Amino acid sequence: GNTRSVRSFPYTYAAAGSYNVKLYIVNSYGCRSTTDNVTVTVHPYPLVDAGPDRFVLEGGQITLDATASGNDLSYLWMPNLYFISSNTVLKPVVQGVDDIRYILKVTARGNCSDTSSVFIKVLKYPLIPNIFSPNGDGVHDRWIIGYLESYPGCTVDIYNRYGQHIFHSEGYGIPWDGKVNGKDVPVGTYYYIVNPKNGRNIISGYVDVIR
Repeated sequence: GNTRSVRSFPYTYAAAGSYNVKLYIVNSYGCRSTTDNVTVTVHPYPLVDAGPDRFVLEGGQITLDATASGNDLSYLWMPNLYFISSNTVLKPVVQGVDDIRYILKVTARGNCSDTSSVFIKVLKYPLIPNIFSPNGDGVHDRWIIGYLESYPGCTVDIYNRYGQHIFHSEGYGIPWDGKVNGKDVPVGTYYYIVNPKNGRNIISGYVDVIR
């Protein structure tokens, strides 16, 4: 009598789309019969970009700017921390709490997935000392403003009690050492304007130089 066997074979399609596949049945005598055509749908592989690294003010919030393509996509942001909106949408809203790297996993029809990551830098409120002692003893010799170095494009300006402008810095990679043109400023009170930019208001106040 005739014998039948079921065989499977792999085939790779070059592009996503629908393809008509014709199946044949061959018996042990080599006789061939044609079955109905079968439509095979090849889904596109998902692609995801979690977006550029971002800055966010401490206590503020931003919307992540991710993009993705594919069919019937589902989204999962990991770890599930600091989300104000859902972590299963493409562009969630997150709160600025701590520096964090998020990974976005996108899964498409057919259970294929792709991942991408984005780093969130939290801009904490600048900590501005109101006194420092640039006397060369290695302790508080520079006017170090906490967290300010993480603010892109920030500016620092210092004035003496006569209103003369004695110091300017764009960015704060090198804190003020209490000198003007290489010479120590007199002890006393100086006035500053710190502009963190990046959505943070200008901060002004005074700092005492002692020795």
